[in-house]
Amino acid sequence: MDTDLSFFRSESAQRLRAQGREQGFEQGLEEGREQGREQGLGQGVASSVLTVLTGRGIELSADQRKLLADTTDVDQLNAWLLRAVTATRAEELFG
Repeated sequence: MDTDLSFFRSESAQRLRAQGREQGFEQGLEEGREQGREQGLGQGVASSVLTVLTGRGIELSADQRKLLADTTDVDQLNAWLLRAVTATRAEELFG
């Protein structure tokens, strides 16, 4: 049984593949930008948490610093930032 595959080499097929590649590229680019914005914002909030704690004389352990640095959830980081304003020790921040 012979199958006609000429469609896959046609101008229409090539145009459809090009459109698909373009759409995939644009989608990937936008997702990358969004991820970059979130990571940048998260790093900024984490830095703010450290600044507040340092200003208040509260030190973090190495594990606590790693947890703070590794967290990308901006809502969680914002919650820690708010707690950092009133916490008297590091355990209150992450508790």
